[in-house]
Amino acid sequence: MVIGHADILDYFNIPNALFGPQPPVPASVSFELRWNGVIKRVHTRDETNHFVGDYIEDNATIHWLAKEQGFHFVTDQAPSTTVFAEIGSERNGVFFS
Repeated sequence: MVIGHADILDYFNIPNALFGPQPPVPASVSFELRWNGVIKRVHTRDETNHFVGDYIEDNATIHWLAKEQGFHFVTDQAPSTTVFAEIGSERNGVFFS
C-alpha cells in the first residue's frame, strides 16, 4: 500500500485531538507499507455482535514520512519492521450474513 502526500491535520496527541484546546495544524504524510508472508489465517464469526471476518496475520515493513511547517520526520533508510501485522476483510451490520 502506497500513500503519497496525503493532507492531514496534526493534533499533536490524542487528548488534544479529543478535548483541545490547541488547534490542529496542516500536515502531510507519505508511506509505503508491505505485508510479508502469511503466519496464520484467521476466520471469525460473532453472531451476537453481527460481524464476520477473514484475516491474515503476518509481519510488515513500513517507510514513513510526515511534514508540517518547520518540522519533518522520516524513518531510517531501512524500513521499520513490525512484530505483528494483520490485514483482512470484515462484514457487519446490514452486510452480516
